[in-house]
Amino acid sequence: MATTKRNYGNSRTLGDIIYNPNTNSVFSNIQLGFFSKTITLSKREDRCYDILVSKYNSEETIKIGQTFPVKKQDNSIVEGLTQCTLGLLTTYDKDKQKTITNSDDALFITTHKLKKATPIGSKGFLKVGYITGKFGIEVINTASSNTQVPSEPEETPNYDDDGDQIPF
Repeated sequence: MATTKRNYGNSRTLGDIIYNPNTNSVFSNIQLGFFSKTITLSKREDRCYDILVSKYNSEETIKIGQTFPVKKQDNSIVEGLTQCTLGLLTTYDKDKQKTITNSDDALFITTHKLKKATPIGSKGFLKVGYITGKFGIEVINTASSNTQVPSEPEETPNYDDDGDQIPF
């Protein structure tokens, strides 16, 4: 099985994991610069979590991933830690005949459970953990790859735009 070579960024805190006792739900607001997304963490029987997000302008949620237990070298589970890989790109798979998420470039996240929940705000919310993450970007080995680097066109293409002004 081939392995993907990657360059990894620094691990950073992406957000707090908050428990709302009124709705019995756990969520986190992931902050990635201009990108911000609230995710819901749904606990499974294996002590890991399904990662759910709301569809745009809808109360319907979709599963975008799931976490797995962190294991030590002796294969014992580290209590309070789970990890997940969220692919950043999509590609069309000819065999499956559909677009799938590709994890060659990915965000690697880890959930950290606090030993004791901390009350935050006045609405009864509790901070129960936090999420850290780092980006992993695939490294292309140009020596063994037949991929050519795209170059600038030699001529400017002649567009027949009939004088229309396109705001792009």
